[in-house]
Amino acid sequence: MITDSELTSYFRILHAIFGGTGCILNAVLILLVIFETPKHIRLYSILILNFAIFDLAACILDIFIEIRVLPYPNEDSMAHIMNGVCKHFGLTACAVGFSLYLHTLTHSIWSLLISFAYRYLILFKTTFKRNNILLVILAFYFPSFLQAVTYWTNFVERFEILPILMRVHPDYDFSDSSILITGITNLYTPSVVYGMLHTTLPVTPIYIAIFITRWKIIKVLKKNQSSMSKGTRAQHDQLLKILTIQAILPSTSFFTSWLFMGLRFGLFQGQVYEHLVFSCAIFMPVISPIIYIVFIKPYREFFVRSFCKKCFKNVVQDRTQTQMYSNPDQSTSGNRQLNR
Repeated sequence: MITDSELTSYFRILHAIFGGTGCILNAVLILLVIFETPKHIRLYSILILNFAIFDLAACILDIFIEIRVLPYPNEDSMAHIMNGVCKHFGLTACAVGFSLYLHTLTHSIWSLLISFAYRYLILFKTTFKRNNILLVILAFYFPSFLQAVTYWTNFVERFEILPILMRVHPDYDFSDSSILITGITNLYTPSVVYGMLHTTLPVTPIYIAIFITRWKIIKVLKKNQSSMSKGTRAQHDQLLKILTIQAILPSTSFFTSWLFMGLRFGLFQGQVYEHLVFSCAIFMPVISPIIYIVFIKPYREFFVRSFCKKCFKNVVQDRTQTQMYSNPDQSTSGNRQLNR
């Protein structure tokens, strides 16, 4: 039977691999957005950059905290075990790191909804300006920011939470002094209630809203397919693939939220589940940059050209998506650039 220390080691490896990979991919995406974004998708690239920055922060913080959460039923407290680098810097560093990590995850979910709404509105020739997009991002960021600056203040020292842990989990071994044990002894303070509700409740309605928006986009595209050229139809088929993949992305946060709630209400229990709650959350910020690098032609071609020059010579010069990512007044110039 696997021991607690062995299980922790396995999950630490998982965090290191996926967190490190996510850091590299998002850093590459940020550079691509800054230096390789063509004019016709410059506005949409603001949303991509927003994704990449917060996903990079999520991956860095995931490695920094490597958290295991222990929510237990019939208690007004909850414990956290930090196995990451933060444990060498003390409780405050871990608490702040975890609060920042949570806020990157929630903001990424809101950002995905903004992205889908942008793509839907652009189909109706809606004109956007840079400041409009920035204001929308800031407005949706505020709930996550409020969570980040308040949630960390509720964490207590090891000696305060340990007696509760030993009473609830007498079969667990907490003798390892190398791990940082902390927690929240009162789950009903306003900042804790807000943080927990904001992390769990919005995920399902946002997930539903994303699928509804995706359905509406597909409906509009299919309605206009009869008047499209073969090339445009192929371009829209590509866009539908992107929408399908991106609509699946929030499922990791959906799973994280419901897994946490399942542990909190005693539907299931076990050390694996406690590790999985936030181990699953790392997949979204790792997969997201891959989608942009693969499906946005200027980024894909630069990536292939940089790492596989031989492959680049054989790249088919197909048309890239424009309408979904550009303003109507930019479409003409964008199409000219695509045809070069």
